[in-house]
Amino acid sequence: MISDNLSYPSFKMGQVASHITYPVHKIWNSIFQYFTYKTENKALVAQNLELIRERESNFLSISDSVHVKDAGEENKKIRLYDYVSANVVYNTVHKVHNYLIIDKGAKDGIELDMAVFSAQGVVGLVNDVSENFATVMSILHPDARISAKLMPANQLATVMWKENDPTIVYLHDVPQHITVNIGDSVLTSGYSNVFPRDLLIGVVSKIEINKNSSFFTIKIQLSTNMSRINTVYVVKNLYKKELDYLKSNMKHE
Repeated sequence: MISDNLSYPSFKMGQVASHITYPVHKIWNSIFQYFTYKTENKALVAQNLELIRERESNFLSISDSVHVKDAGEENKKIRLYDYVSANVVYNTVHKVHNYLIIDKGAKDGIELDMAVFSAQGVVGLVNDVSENFATVMSILHPDARISAKLMPANQLATVMWKENDPTIVYLHDVPQHITVNIGDSVLTSGYSNVFPRDLLIGVVSKIEINKNSSFFTIKIQLSTNMSRINTVYVVKNLYKKELDYLKSNMKHE
């Protein structure tokens, strides 16, 4: 009654009410936004997954010399890779041996040695699997070896991590007669039966000439911010077992 009939008390009580209600509205708005963003993020991940699945590098073209059962005229390619999205629930970047844990496991079809990447680029390899989770050997691990190619030279090489900097890896096996420039891209080669070809690993940030070697020392700035990974994609090579079998029968490999 006092508030309704006297302007000054009404003004002061309005101030008091605002101090109480604004924080409450802010909290509820934050909660609403959290669930809204979570829903939007799931939709975005699903959309990205579909785009990734349709990349040209996921398919093998069918020529006249290759017979595929039930392949009609409209079906001119077969799928080599499929993908599963996952969330990162654990991650290290400053240890000697760095790992991640993702929230997908054996029940989701995750297996040992499957490749893992993010929207930014390469992340690592699955090295242990439970029913609901999987451990990923990070690219920031001294035992990680990733078959790569240096572009535009199209030179095959190997990517390795060997220092404490979580933003830098090294490109090995690049001869000094190859033309290399700062900013050149380093992509997956597709030759390991693990990573599809042409996934970004990083760009050349430093080139050193070794007087006692015929190979460059090349530093690569990682495209993936390994300390800020939330969503990743796990690669399923649908023909890996068949290809591994053929490789295992190669003599003197």
